[in-house]
Amino acid sequence: MPKIAKKTNTAASGRAKPAALRLVPNEGEQGEKTRDRKADRARRMERLKFLTVDEWRRFFAAMESRRDRALFLIAYRHGLRASEVGLLHRTDFDEKQHRLNVHRLKGSLPGVHKMQADEVKALKEYLRERKRQAEKKGVDDVNPLLFPDRYGNAISRFALDWLMRRNYGVKADLPTEKRHFHVLKHSIAVHLLDAGADLRFVQDWLGHADIGNTVIYATLTSKTRDEKARALFMKMPRL
Repeated sequence: MPKIAKKTNTAASGRAKPAALRLVPNEGEQGEKTRDRKADRARRMERLKFLTVDEWRRFFAAMESRRDRALFLIAYRHGLRASEVGLLHRTDFDEKQHRLNVHRLKGSLPGVHKMQADEVKALKEYLRERKRQAEKKGVDDVNPLLFPDRYGNAISRFALDWLMRRNYGVKADLPTEKRHFHVLKHSIAVHLLDAGADLRFVQDWLGHADIGNTVIYATLTSKTRDEKARALFMKMPRL
C-alpha cells in the first residue's frame, strides 16, 4: 500500500492544518509494474512474425491479380493495417507527385508518403484494368475507393485475412504463423532496419506515436547489428 505523509503545522498561522496527502511510491509495487512491462514486451516479441526476403518474393510471385498485387505491395511498403487499406480513396493517390496520403487508426499518426516506381506501376496497371472492366459493362468507373471489393464497398479485414490465410499464403508456402495480414507491417519495419534505416525514420514511416512500439523491432533484426558490431570490434584489441 502507498505510504501517506503525516500532517504538518503551518508556521505562519500557528494553527495545525492538514497537509496535502502525498503518495510515496512503494518499491514493491514499482518493481512489480516493471516486471509486468518486461513480461508484456517479451510476449509481444514472441507474437511478432515477419517475412524473410525469400518468403516475401514467393508471396508476391504467387499473385496474378493486378488489384491484389497493387494492394499488398502498397500495404507492405507503407505498413498499413488491414482496416487502413479500406480507408484509401483514389484521391489519396497523387499520380503526378507519386505520393500517397496514408490514413492511420488506433492512435497512429497519418502522413504523406513518397511512393516507389514499382508501386506506382502496379497501381496504374490496376486502375487501367478497372477502367476497362467498367467500360465492358457500359458504365464509368466512378467508385471513389482505391481498393473496393466486388460489391463496390471498402475491402474488409476478413477478405484480406482470407487472401493471406487461404490463398496467397498457401500458394507461397508461407509458415502457418505468418499467414496473417499484419505480418506485412512487421516485415516492412524489419526490412527497413535491415537496410540501415534508423529508429526515428521507421517510427515516422509507420506512424508510431510512441517510439517504444518501434524499438521492439530492433530486437528482431540482426543484419545491421552484426555490421556495426564487426566495424566496432575491428577497432578494438584483438588476439
